[in-house]
Amino acid sequence: MTPQNPEQDLRLQRAYFEAIFQNTPDAVAILDAQDRVVMINKAFTTLFQYTPEEARGVPINELVARRRMRREAEAFSAKALQGQSFEVETVRERKDGSLVDVAIVVAPVFIDGRMAAIYAGYRDISKRKQAERALREVDEKYRLIVDHSNDAIFVVQDEQIRFWNPRFRQFTGYEDEEIPHLPISTFIHPEDRNPVLSLHRDRLSGKTVPNTYNFRALTKDGKVHWININAIVVQWDGRPATINFARDFTREKELEAQLAHAQKMEAVGTLAGGIAHDFNNLLQTIQGYAELLANQSERSETDQRRLQKIFDGVQRGRELTRNLLTFSRKMEPHLRPTDLNQELHKIKDILTRTLPKMIHVSVEPAPNLPLIHADPSQVAQAVMNLAVNAKDAMPDGGTLTLKTSHVVLPEGHPSGLKPGPYVCLSVEDTGTGIPEDLRDRIFEPFFTTKRPGSGTGLGLSMVYGIMATHEGAVTCRSQLHRGTRFDCFFPALPEAVSTTDDPIPRENPQPGPGKGTVLLVDDEENLRVSGREMLEFFGYTVLTAADGEEAVAIYEREWHTIDVVVLDLIMPGMGGKKCLEKLLTIQPEAKVIVASGFSANDSIQDILMAGALDFLAKPYSADILLQKLQKALASGPNGP
Repeated sequence: MTPQNPEQDLRLQRAYFEAIFQNTPDAVAILDAQDRVVMINKAFTTLFQYTPEEARGVPINELVARRRMRREAEAFSAKALQGQSFEVETVRERKDGSLVDVAIVVAPVFIDGRMAAIYAGYRDISKRKQAERALREVDEKYRLIVDHSNDAIFVVQDEQIRFWNPRFRQFTGYEDEEIPHLPISTFIHPEDRNPVLSLHRDRLSGKTVPNTYNFRALTKDGKVHWININAIVVQWDGRPATINFARDFTREKELEAQLAHAQKMEAVGTLAGGIAHDFNNLLQTIQGYAELLANQSERSETDQRRLQKIFDGVQRGRELTRNLLTFSRKMEPHLRPTDLNQELHKIKDILTRTLPKMIHVSVEPAPNLPLIHADPSQVAQAVMNLAVNAKDAMPDGGTLTLKTSHVVLPEGHPSGLKPGPYVCLSVEDTGTGIPEDLRDRIFEPFFTTKRPGSGTGLGLSMVYGIMATHEGAVTCRSQLHRGTRFDCFFPALPEAVSTTDDPIPRENPQPGPGKGTVLLVDDEENLRVSGREMLEFFGYTVLTAADGEEAVAIYEREWHTIDVVVLDLIMPGMGGKKCLEKLLTIQPEAKVIVASGFSANDSIQDILMAGALDFLAKPYSADILLQKLQKALASGPNGP
């Protein structure tokens, strides 16, 4: 190889430098010791839009940091002029004012130990930065969704929680520092732990198992929640795991239970009402025949005692059916504005005299308590029933507390009532409490835990029915060996209303012999027979009909001779109300007394508004029937 002279070698090195300098993809500027541009390459012109002529001799920062980032750029220049090398990612300005993301490499050039120049390289990293920003935006969006999700989202790996969102922390009650150190079993109810963990393990092993299922979860404070979970197998940090989306549906479960309970109680109430109706008819038959015997002129003292026993039995049966009808909401309450505090003081006096001496009765009335629309006698009955229940739970004595309060129920209250203002009557004892497995059944009629012969099982069911007729509700809270509390919620009246007591009814005079024709309509043959014999005994002429159709047919023929119709309300075929309409069509001035063990769909007021002259509640005595008939006969056309 022919040796080259130094001049040729220098030209060759300059050619190498020029080729590298101009063809490197990075924008490069060579600066002098005063930070001014000596030269720029083609990539610099492309990136920053300056020609070599425009850039030469100009301080670099006046080209690429004219207005923005000037302070930062001058700090970098100061470092470079001190002979420091560095790399940094930042933003610089083009000639047209637009910004570009760049990676800057700065290195001093030394000759004979003295800094002769500065190398400044600029690499366009806009696409990478744009991708990073897009990735951050996506990550932030996902994080926003996860952090604000109503579902608890968490990752389970090796049966430990590896990731969780704020909803998971809020739901479980654990702090972020506690969660990673707790096994997943900590969050699962003990009875559901094995099946849930088995599903989790089978899913990770590749077996086909349901992705969605329900179980009970536990919070830090021991509360139980129903959870619907959707689990997906993923790779987390290179190893199998599951992402889980958990939704709390405890409230829905409670509402479902409340609906099922309400439907069951409604069905039981319908059954109870039907039984009470049939039972009242039987009692009416017994009452009728017993009164016929009682009116016999010749009877011994023994017979008189026996008849009294029959009347006593009818009265007890009447009370039993009244309890059933109260539960089934077929008894019409006599509602009026009522001060519950006043009623409680009256009830306390009764309880103090009737409950065992070792039970202390305490009344805690709330001040400024709103009035309620209530039947005081039914309220007293409800409190008495709850008090008797409490007495049985405190065989060795204790405290019975009657308390009132003004509350505003929120949406979703356990009572199932709509939100709004209520007056709460609380009856609380310090007794043995009610076992959890029995609490769902305590309001069912005839359900009792007492020994045979010690109770009918109607006490709490009557309370349930009374509260329903008052458009309220009763709830129960109980702990074994720590007592029971019943809360009765009555809708509060919006403003003060007079609470004047109803006038005391005058006693009805004893009826005398009757005269007139009565059409007795009832589907029960025994009631027709005993009723006819009773009325005939007292001097009335009696026609009978077994159903509504027969009654209409008889009335069409004989209406001009019939003075009063005694009409059963509940009958197969044409019911009492339809029959009443037909009778009034035939004779608008017809005098009709409607009799029934209960009014199934219509209140007494509705029956009277439909045109009935009066209402007769079964079982009724002969005296009551005769009084109603005499009143009807003494009245004007279809009215007093």
